[in-house]
Amino acid sequence: MKLVRLRLKSFRSFGPAATVIDLADVVFLLGPNGSGKTAVLQALARMFSLDPSQRKIRKSDFHVPNDEKDHPLERQLWVEADFEFPELLIDDGTPKPAVPGAFAHMQLEAPSGPAQVRFRLSATLDQDGEVEENFTNVLKTGDNGEPTVETRVAKQDRSSIQVHYLPARRDPADHISYSASALLGRVLRAANWTTEKETVDDLTEKISSALAGNSAMVSVTQALTKSWEILHTGRHFTSPSVFFGRNEIEALLRHMSVVFTPGHDEASVDFSRLSDGQQSILYLSIVLGVHQLNQRVLRGELKTEFDIDKLRPAVFTLIAVEEPENSLSPHYLGRVVASLTAFSKGQDTQALLATHSASIMHRIDPQDVRYLRLANDRTTRVRTIKLPDKEKDADAFKFVREAVQAFPELYFSRYVILGEGDSEEVVLPRLISAAGTRIDDASISVVPLGGRHVNHFWRLLYGLEIPFVTLLDLDLARHDGGWGRVRYACQQLRAYADVKDIGLTSELIETITHWNAESRLLDDTNGWLPWLEEQGVFFSYPLDLDFAMMTAFPQAYAVGAEELLEPTQTKIESVLGESHGAVSQYDAAQLSYFAAYHKRFKVGSKPVWHVRAMAELDDEALVASLPSSLKRLTDHAFAALKAIPE
Repeated sequence: MKLVRLRLKSFRSFGPAATVIDLADVVFLLGPNGSGKTAVLQALARMFSLDPSQRKIRKSDFHVPNDEKDHPLERQLWVEADFEFPELLIDDGTPKPAVPGAFAHMQLEAPSGPAQVRFRLSATLDQDGEVEENFTNVLKTGDNGEPTVETRVAKQDRSSIQVHYLPARRDPADHISYSASALLGRVLRAANWTTEKETVDDLTEKISSALAGNSAMVSVTQALTKSWEILHTGRHFTSPSVFFGRNEIEALLRHMSVVFTPGHDEASVDFSRLSDGQQSILYLSIVLGVHQLNQRVLRGELKTEFDIDKLRPAVFTLIAVEEPENSLSPHYLGRVVASLTAFSKGQDTQALLATHSASIMHRIDPQDVRYLRLANDRTTRVRTIKLPDKEKDADAFKFVREAVQAFPELYFSRYVILGEGDSEEVVLPRLISAAGTRIDDASISVVPLGGRHVNHFWRLLYGLEIPFVTLLDLDLARHDGGWGRVRYACQQLRAYADVKDIGLTSELIETITHWNAESRLLDDTNGWLPWLEEQGVFFSYPLDLDFAMMTAFPQAYAVGAEELLEPTQTKIESVLGESHGAVSQYDAAQLSYFAAYHKRFKVGSKPVWHVRAMAELDDEALVASLPSSLKRLTDHAFAALKAIPE
């Protein structure tokens, strides 16, 4: 049994248009603050939480449109969960405990597909603030997907599906107390205590007698009896006494707690002494441990130890954890992710984890991510990560997959700048800060590409609805640079046309001048470069960002007049490469910087020189002499940011 799909309509940040979230064994919910990650976990808790208080629909669960002017007579919401039973397709003789209870409600979506069960939680909020809930099985739907035939779900069937929700804002001690009572308590009450019952009864009777025989307790009982006789004269209830509890195992189990040994300064330590993070780990340990025990009972391995009717083991278990990084260090976080991933591989288990932690992306498969983002109307949109086809382009698949794992900050960004490499990571944040906005304040990420597979990144970001701009090196007169780079950018846009068609044809691309032509690209002021900038593709020119910044700020990069010489052929080849194109693309002033460029950025360290130069320049000087293409890029980025909801 697997939860394959979740639908939400008018639930919290999910608007009146139904949103579908496809789920896998383990799913990681990522996105900026307020994007709806908590709403997804709470929707599942409202349907199937073990805690009754989490199953109750609240007034705040109903979505209120951002532009609403008139208060409606009532509000409605619904959440649906689609379960499939892939185990029915495998005839291996193993027990399938989830099937019998759901069999009467199963539907076949396709002749060869697995059977499905669809649960629906709907609620109505009236003008008086009263909430009416319904929890049903959907048996038939109309052409619009809305249910036409529903049946109410029995309480026992609903409780056989359990969601264990560990919220970000919680009192860990209360959470552990409840889980110990609800989970461990149920397990222990279902245990077979026949052999121990007589011994326990005898011991508890002796304890009660010993306590009652204490002289202080005798005095307390006498004083209580005397006062009671003055106030009460009836024939019944004439003799009060202090009672220390019934001599029953069930009464003792109600006082159960979890302790650890050894302690730092005592033999045993109560769980309340643990840190918040340790208590969170304990909660997960209880859930995982009880689940393993339930599975053994369902397989018939512990028939004599437990009464299955009292235990009522869940036929499906889902663990939903919200922002575990709040209380766990990265290494503990890695253990939690690994444990949840292993747990979710079972035929009746899954896990959802909502996080703000960029470090967690290093540990997970990007295809397990569901990205949430607020649209302009303040409703949640959910997207999956679209990677290149592994079979068709294995190199692109590997590169993009590793890149999104290496730079997970892009998932939490309002805006992304795709650059070439290390230089852009140093320079661009400083340029944006000098223009008046720190990248952290605006949630901007600079992601280096090395100029590779840019169309796949465009497709990825466009699918996630994360606005972006791209900065590439023009590489004028380098092999396949200049006009070749323009052609490359257009080909990448063309490859991306299946997602966003801008009317660029292959015939039009063929008209672009050859890369080593004599015609000066920088004189083409009304041609391809301005058009590409309109599409969000900018170039550092004439060569790259390093050359553009050094020629704009020679003093900051310590370029002396004695270095500005006409370059030798050897120096030209060291900068442009042996198979370079027409050097006439550069004017004399630009050529005079070749020796300085080679010394600093071909022989020296690019990041070191940029860090040194950025420290030399104040904001006013940096903005005043900024290369024109970079000025247009920052203006483009700021204009886009103004239209993006915070």
